[in-house]
Amino acid sequence: MKPRMSSVVMAALAGGLLLVSSHFQGAHADDRHEKGCTNKTLKGNYGFYRTGTNPTGPLVAIGLIFHDGIGSGTVTQSISRNGVLTLDSETSFTYEVAPDCTVKAFLDTGVEFARDVIVDGGSEIYFFSETSGNTIYGVAKRIDSDDDHGH
Repeated sequence: MKPRMSSVVMAALAGGLLLVSSHFQGAHADDRHEKGCTNKTLKGNYGFYRTGTNPTGPLVAIGLIFHDGIGSGTVTQSISRNGVLTLDSETSFTYEVAPDCTVKAFLDTGVEFARDVIVDGGSEIYFFSETSGNTIYGVAKRIDSDDDHGH
């Protein structure tokens, strides 16, 4: 009778573990879905750098990106294109954030110019240029949110 009792206890334990592990897997999937991104994920000021090449040669830039949390933003940057400097250049843009935390950025003309990925809950953005002839990528890090200091 002891061997049969051990089998019953083992079966109950295995069933319980299976039930508990399936519960946690379900919670994990729900958490991932709930933690998706929206335009609100990008809100505030970000410092960034970008680097690579364009048709005229090497390019490097540093600057600030502001996202308003509803799909519009501005970039102010200083750029070196093959050693030729452009300082404090400002551009407006719009953006669309997908639930998987990918982003499409558009010029005011409607032309898509960049693809981004939001990481770490919006504290960082990885991006690359879609401009023909460019091989340029960059990283942006949140400085503050609009709620912290305003724009």
